[in-house]
Amino acid sequence: MKRIKKIFKWTGILLGAVLLIFSILVIIPESETIPPIEPRENTKYWEMSEGFNIAYTHLNGIDSLNKAPVIFLHGGPGGYVHSSIIETLGSLTETGHDVYLYDQRGSGLSDRLDKYSDVSFKKHLHDLHEIITQKIGASKVILIGQSFGSVIIAHYSAQHNDRIKKIIFSSPGTFRPYRKIAGSYADIDSIYSTPDSLNFIEPYNFIKDVDNMAMKPKAMVASTGALLFDKKLISDKQMDRMLNTLASQFTKGMVCDPENVLPEEGGGGLYAYIATNSDDYPEIRDKVQKVEVPVLVMQGQCEYHSFASAYEYVDLYPNSQYEFIENAGHEIWWENEVEYIKTITEFIEK
Repeated sequence: MKRIKKIFKWTGILLGAVLLIFSILVIIPESETIPPIEPRENTKYWEMSEGFNIAYTHLNGIDSLNKAPVIFLHGGPGGYVHSSIIETLGSLTETGHDVYLYDQRGSGLSDRLDKYSDVSFKKHLHDLHEIITQKIGASKVILIGQSFGSVIIAHYSAQHNDRIKKIIFSSPGTFRPYRKIAGSYADIDSIYSTPDSLNFIEPYNFIKDVDNMAMKPKAMVASTGALLFDKKLISDKQMDRMLNTLASQFTKGMVCDPENVLPEEGGGGLYAYIATNSDDYPEIRDKVQKVEVPVLVMQGQCEYHSFASAYEYVDLYPNSQYEFIENAGHEIWWENEVEYIKTITEFIEK
């Protein structure tokens, strides 16, 4: 009996110590390893119908040729518009296109919202439609989606293909929802096998970095409060600091050569990442197969997503083409800007 009491005693002490350490780690402020993003000289804001602001950059097309405006959707979820893509896509203005690049709700320079549920995949789609129809007021647009931005565009095309002139999927994220066959998740890598002619190079594997962040006490408390109570128990500032610190590590997996990683600019929105990743995505493959607009799918040689992840887009859209970009990773323009913008320009102008 004494031995049992002793075991219970030390178990209680151990659990108490673990809880104390956990609580201390939650309370201690997250270190600011990356300064938060600051507005640029050309940063503007749209006041959205829900009463919050979305930050954007507008690059004016030369000669006002009345061509369809280009809208760029960044990756993530919870990513932001990096200054490098603003500079890269700026050359499209020389062909007469206005270019818009905006930070999705809850990330970048856009407002952080009060409730966790204020950010969702459905709301991202609503924002894109409001931007096209009310903020820009265009009858048709050209959409460029980087990584997760491609998923937003795919679902938007299923709903509003009449608003789209052309689509560019740049390093697209895996099509959502994940494909199922007979009720089970399909192995798309076996459906779309990588051609022998494409010499892919495996980049730095950053999955362990993401897993380590998910196990941090602040992240665990924040996820619990958000998912169970729709409350932000940890501040946006603290959460974003975690994501920005992580980004300074996982961007090594976005390139062929880690020496080519551009500096982190501190625009990550971690609650936006969690909220959008937890969404259920409606099945749209049957609708996408009827979208006739021209589609370009671009993928770099050192892409961390598989060939199949990109090629499913090519297979689904009836008027599509695939372009393999050598000497480039997930952020294609970081290492092969010339080929990236050349491929996009030729596709838009033809």
